[in-house]
Amino acid sequence: MAFRPNWYDENGPRTSFGRSLQDWSAFKLIAVATLGVFVLQMVFQTAGIGLSAWFGLHAWYATADGVTFNYLFPVQLVTYMLLHAGTSHILWNMFFLWMFGRELEGIMGRASFLRMYVAGGVFGGLCQWALALVEGSPGSTIGASGAVYTVMALYACKWPRRQILLLIPPMPVPAALLIGLKVFFDIQGAMQPGSNTAHLAHLGGALVGVLWFKRGDVVQQVQMKRRREKAQKDAEAHSGERREMDRILAKIQASGLGSLDKSERSFLDKRSRELRQKTGR
Repeated sequence: MAFRPNWYDENGPRTSFGRSLQDWSAFKLIAVATLGVFVLQMVFQTAGIGLSAWFGLHAWYATADGVTFNYLFPVQLVTYMLLHAGTSHILWNMFFLWMFGRELEGIMGRASFLRMYVAGGVFGGLCQWALALVEGSPGSTIGASGAVYTVMALYACKWPRRQILLLIPPMPVPAALLIGLKVFFDIQGAMQPGSNTAHLAHLGGALVGVLWFKRGDVVQQVQMKRRREKAQKDAEAHSGERREMDRILAKIQASGLGSLDKSERSFLDKRSRELRQKTGR
């Protein structure tokens, strides 16, 4: 099940290219962007250019004098999610995103799902970056695993007893057990120095998934609160204008149109213009 938002907005239909993108699910957007960047990564690699040097996540860069702080890391907190270490790396990430993300997107909506995915990837990357910062490591972190762990953790929190069929061995296990074991192994891996796996990125992403389950989409909640406040203000303003209109009409009925002062006439003219605009007359 994929979320398909209404294509038309208050400004009317957009371009055909924009319409096509707007019709895509969040999974399709993420998968196409990630796979497209991976193809570019392979093309540049054959030319001897490693994109991870610029777009992978670094806390430090190695220099002739040792290491120097990387000021590009805020941008790399997003771009590192699009790079991968190899075919199996990207295929497993996209497979898990496909398996656990589609149903979540169906109930969350595309925009909320994208916010969750990016938030998990950014926070997971920030955790791994902080470790490299402390260790003074110039190593590069790449991959969407932190964001995918966010999706998996939220899935396990929402449907802990949902049965997931393993490939090897072919047996069903509860989602909470499967993803809980993955988190447990990452905790173990994080305690072992010298690992080439970004365990803290995985754990940071999983934490965002749990917090999302507990607190929900904060951005969406703020947007809904603002809409409610605006609707309430509009209703109060409309109610006040209606009372004023009733008062003026009662005054006209009692004393005639000539009894209105300047402000009352201005208010009556304004409401008349608004009524004509609404009716098209």
